[in-house]
Amino acid sequence: MNSNKLMYILVGVIVVAVFATIVLVLRNVGQTTAKPVTLQFWGVFDNRNAFDKVISDFKIQNPGIDVKYQLFTYEQYESGFVNALAAGAGPDILMIHNTWLPKHGDKLAPMPATGVPDTKNPFTIQSFKDQFVDVAYQDLVYNNQIYGLPLYVDTLGLYYNKDLFNSAGITRPPQTWVEVNSDVQLLTKFDKSGNIIQSGFSLGTARNIGRSTDILMNMMIQSGVQMTSADQRSATFGATMGGQRVGEIAVQYYTNFANPRNSA
Repeated sequence: MNSNKLMYILVGVIVVAVFATIVLVLRNVGQTTAKPVTLQFWGVFDNRNAFDKVISDFKIQNPGIDVKYQLFTYEQYESGFVNALAAGAGPDILMIHNTWLPKHGDKLAPMPATGVPDTKNPFTIQSFKDQFVDVAYQDLVYNNQIYGLPLYVDTLGLYYNKDLFNSAGITRPPQTWVEVNSDVQLLTKFDKSGNIIQSGFSLGTARNIGRSTDILMNMMIQSGVQMTSADQRSATFGATMGGQRVGEIAVQYYTNFANPRNSA
């Protein structure tokens, strides 16, 4: 075998070896999967089944990313996430109460700002205002930065017992607090000792009234009380308005419903 033929063979072997190496490398690159990622999602009140559908859809769109939902009790939640953030072990996704931004905003990062909506950040300040109720903007946006997105908005509703209304000769539910006062007097019943045996309205206390603080706050707001300062960093519901302590009057009105010696 002459030297020229030997050189061609060696070059051919080298080319085949290089080509085979490149193919193997590219095949391995194509087959290499990223290390699975698990996002920690902390919540309160809602069980995991409330988020199964959205988590499932997210995983379809983002293969290799799992979402682990952990439910906390209301009593555990706030202190739990504050302690976790302090230890550098906070969750990737968390729920916050709509009143928490003033006291916990320094622990949170706002949504990256962008001029127009895009796939990475679909919410500008304007689109946020357009898509959600006004109170969401007031509670979750600070200095034109978005710190959270509303999951849902709770509203207060007044339920009445139609049978009791009919028995008392009341033809329709009250439309104003003045009408509430009148209806309560017709519906409330006392025993011989003056104790309430049928309450005209399930108000007046806190332990046995769901969302009692929200109801009281609603009464204050309807009376014109400014609950917080403009920067939402201090409470102002105790301030005097028109020479009257309106917030205090609202508290007294609320508690009067549980006082048998007072007609609210």
